[in-house]
Amino acid sequence: MGQVIMDEREKPLMRMTYQGVPDDAEWQRHIDIMSEWARRGELYGVVIDAREVGRVSPTQRRGIMDWITRDKQHLRANCAGGGLVFASPLQQGFWTAISWVTPSPIPVKIFRDLPSAEGWVQEQIAAKLGS
Repeated sequence: MGQVIMDEREKPLMRMTYQGVPDDAEWQRHIDIMSEWARRGELYGVVIDAREVGRVSPTQRRGIMDWITRDKQHLRANCAGGGLVFASPLQQGFWTAISWVTPSPIPVKIFRDLPSAEGWVQEQIAAKLGS
């Protein structure tokens, strides 16, 4: 069974790391935490390391789309941006399909490595702090 590791140690830079394929309970747990982050009323940005996520089920994809729809106002207000790190075009296609159906209310950019994603998210946080 896979898991999603949520890391807030460097707030306002949050990190999520997917390890393997999470079951539906683990998937829902991580959506609940993302929702809590968005609803705190605190500025943050997130780096999502999805290089090891594996195949996400249609139900899990629907869960992400429902969450974005439900929390879009909180995301828009509090999340400076999301840096997504993927290992393959198939993973990138997963996000592209979701964003066609449910456009992201925050800036999102895809990367091949963590340092680039972290740097970009830090820039987004600084820009939102300055606005």
